[in-house]
Amino acid sequence: MSLQLPSISNDQPRPPKRARSDTSASEHSGEDSTYKRSEAFWIRDGNVILVAEQVTFRVHQGVLGRKSVIFEDMFGVPQPENAEKLEGCPLVHVSDTAEDIEHLLSVLYDGDRFLSATAQISMKMVFALLQLGIKYEIDFLRDEAINILNTAYPSSFLAYMRQHTVSSGGTERVTGRGNDDAIITINLAWKHRLHALLPGAFYACALTPIKKLAMSTRNPGSEAEDLAKLTSEDMERCLNGREHLQWMYLARYSILDVTRKSNGCLNPSVCESLRAIWKRCNEMSYTKKVFQFDFDPMEPLPLGVDEVGHCSRCESHFEGEDSRARIAMYNGLASTFGLEDFM
Repeated sequence: MSLQLPSISNDQPRPPKRARSDTSASEHSGEDSTYKRSEAFWIRDGNVILVAEQVTFRVHQGVLGRKSVIFEDMFGVPQPENAEKLEGCPLVHVSDTAEDIEHLLSVLYDGDRFLSATAQISMKMVFALLQLGIKYEIDFLRDEAINILNTAYPSSFLAYMRQHTVSSGGTERVTGRGNDDAIITINLAWKHRLHALLPGAFYACALTPIKKLAMSTRNPGSEAEDLAKLTSEDMERCLNGREHLQWMYLARYSILDVTRKSNGCLNPSVCESLRAIWKRCNEMSYTKKVFQFDFDPMEPLPLGVDEVGHCSRCESHFEGEDSRARIAMYNGLASTFGLEDFM
């Protein structure tokens, strides 16, 4: 005997639909413990929530889309009905660190605080703006980051002297600089083909204390860890360049040889004798200084009247020779670090 299903007439009331659970609706309450709300960027009238490392940033689609075609396209993709939401806003997960996203939003929302010529900015923020500016095609952020890095790691002696003058007597624009910054700059320069940054960054890297440098060889790790480590090839470039710098600095003292003459010396025999005496007395100390390498080899040699004892015309002449040697030394950094093929 077969069972017959009862018929349901059209005017018979339908049973009520079962309400969807919170899970099926993918709607989270504001107290959802899965995420941690950003203290800096939770804007009440924001209409999209970025999620980076489980940190949520409530911001405006219009602000991000206006600056980045990548964000504009991302927000323009139709979302399914069960798309994840938080407090009525769609969630967009990004692979960036929460710190980098906060740096990005800080500039997009409060750019006048960071991008004016006199505003101070951390090196961490500069690195974030470079990488996210490239990733999200925000050209003005990428260009600003490159300009700041070009100032921090100059490509010419003239630019180096401008930067050195500011750092020794004024307020530097970039704050919080550490030993790893030159290494990170080297790795980002290779990654994004910003080769003009390499000579200055390698020079700064070569000035890193040798113990610190020895711990900077790359082992397999996270991307952030790798950025703060040198490849074996770059470690070799750095150490070879460091040795060349030591010898070039030492060679600059040859201008004090007795055979070198200055134009218009007021008392040639006395000046030659004083230079010879000074060189004999100080040769050991400056040689030791060179091989300890705890100084900036671009600094001028101590050639003044008070140091050497020669006349003012000799001082002017030999300081001019040393200045030309320093210019050649800095402008030749690409060769010093074996980078000629990339310039």
